[in-house]
Order: sequence, then structure tokens, then C-alpha cells
Amino acid sequence: MLTLHHQPDKQQEYERRRPYHFDEDLDVLCVLDADLIDAVFRSADFRTNPFADLYRTIAERTGIDFAASISTLDHIPFSKEGPEHRQLRAAMNAIVSADSREHIAGMEAFVGDLAGRLFVAGNEIELVQDLARPIFHALFSRWLKVDQGACPDGPNISQVFDGAMSLNRRKKVNRSLHELTCAYAGRGDALPTTPELAVAMNVLGNDALIGSLALSAWHLLERHPGARFSEIEFPPTLPSTGVPFIERIANCDVEIAGMKVAKDQKVRLLIDATSRQVTGRDADLIFGKGRHLCIGKPMTLIIWRSLARALAALPLRFTLGEMRLRSGDYAFTYPDYARLRIHD
Repeated sequence: MLTLHHQPDKQQEYERRRPYHFDEDLDVLCVLDADLIDAVFRSADFRTNPFADLYRTIAERTGIDFAASISTLDHIPFSKEGPEHRQLRAAMNAIVSADSREHIAGMEAFVGDLAGRLFVAGNEIELVQDLARPIFHALFSRWLKVDQGACPDGPNISQVFDGAMSLNRRKKVNRSLHELTCAYAGRGDALPTTPELAVAMNVLGNDALIGSLALSAWHLLERHPGARFSEIEFPPTLPSTGVPFIERIANCDVEIAGMKVAKDQKVRLLIDATSRQVTGRDADLIFGKGRHLCIGKPMTLIIWRSLARALAALPLRFTLGEMRLRSGDYAFTYPDYARLRIHD
């Protein structure tokens, strides 16, 4: 199950393992049923994974300084519960909610303009670098009042969540987090929050937004070979996610719809297994549910729908090229690249 989200036959495996499956190698109860995942998300009988504690343990064992990683994770709401969670969530909400109408209009215009410049007959497009990453930079430049494109763009800072990556990669991620924190600290006059909270927002948004946008565009086009963009029915929410799973830990012995979970058992909620169960009621779970619902969900949907509108107006065709997922990544489904060509 460690890299199942990267496998081409993952949908068949998801079906075979529903509604839940205990993975002995990972010592994790993997949940694949949408209703069960929803119930765990909403339940007070499960707590979040305290990611910073892992880095404290590694630092104590190895003597390596992981202060930047620990500080970042200590500022992420979904790794906290209770008053600390509420305080951090309120602080992030204040940033994403400020000037919301201006930001919505700005992002709708940016996405429409970007799509108009990229999706032109004869163009070759790489969905990560040409489309998704500029959208991320535009959004975070608005939210954080700092030119995101000028900030250090180190290797995969969101992978700080990855519990299975190597020690050397952890050190690289920690160095990138430190550099980004210092860069934000140097712009304290413009930044609407602390450098630490700004970095935490980057970690939450980088791989999740970029990966989900690129994968959603790729997988949707993949299901319509030979079609014109204007012939495709774009769903109202993203059909794919770069965040394949979210973990919870049971606070007590609990039973949910026949699924028994022992106290302190780690539960892996495979939201990737539900990402194609999108309905008109927006019933998918890729943004989570309950008290840890993704803060960036409203803006992500605005961006996706803006892109969908722009593409649905095009009478052009496309040919898919190559797509390769990032290797050595056990926490995200993130393309190294995803290429297509636009033609009449």
C-alpha cells in the first residue's frame, strides 16, 4: 500500500480492497469507502497525526537539526487539535478571507488569461510548470503580499509530511524550509502574518494545489482522446487529487459502520479512492470534511472552474504526450511533468 497511489491499476486495487483493509507491513488500517472516510473525518474519536513529533524523535536520535521542519509543522492546523488547532486555523482563514472578492476576480482573470495564452494551436504545454505552478504563484502572491515567484523554490517542501522518505531527503526539505522562512522574514514589512505561518501555508498548498490541478487536467483529457475541448463536460470539482491519503489516529476503541478500530491505531483514509465518485452535490472527499476541512477549498474550486470555463470555450483538439509521477514520493501524487500538444 506504500506506493499504491502511483500504480496504473490502482482503481482496480481500490475496488478489491473496499471498504477497508489492514496493511500488516505499514501497521495501518486503510479505509477506501467514501461513507466510512466521511465518518472518520467527522468523528471526535480520531485525532490528527502529530507530524512534528516524528521530527523531534529523529532529531533526538541523530543529532541533526530539524528546527525548520518542526517549526513549520507546529504551525499547521491539521496536525493539531483543540484550542491550538482553532487558533492556527483562524489565523490562516483571516489571510485567505481578506479581500476575498478582489482575489476571486483577480484569480479568475489570471487563469482565463493564462489559459488563453497557453492553449493555442501549435503550442506544447507542460501542465505542471506552464499551468499549475504559475497559478500557485499568482494565488500565494495575492494572499501573502509577496512575489511568490521570487521566493526560494526548494525541492518539494510539502514532502515534510512524508513519513517514509530517506534521512537525506528530510535534510534537503528542512534546508528548503529554512531558506523560505528566512526569505519571508526579510519581507516582514509586507507579509500579513508571521514567516512561520506563511511557510506552513506554502507547505499545505504547494504540492496539493499544483499536483491536483495538473493531475485533474491530465486525467480528464485522458478520458476524452480525440475530442475538442469544447466537447468535454468539465465536472464542477477536481476529478483527481495530488493528496492520495490523510491519516488519523483512534483516541479510543471505536466501531464505525461495522469497522472496529483499536485505541491508538493509525487509520489511512484513501481519499484518492473516492476522487472519481464526484456527483452534482460535490460529495467527493478530496478536501476532507469536518473540523479539518481544507481552508483553500473555495479558492481551489474557483480556480478549477475558471480553467474549465476557459477550456470549454475552445474548439481546439489536443494530443497527450508523456506524464511521469515523481519518484520516491510516498505522500503525494505529483507529476514531474505532464505534456500535451494543442492543434486544430
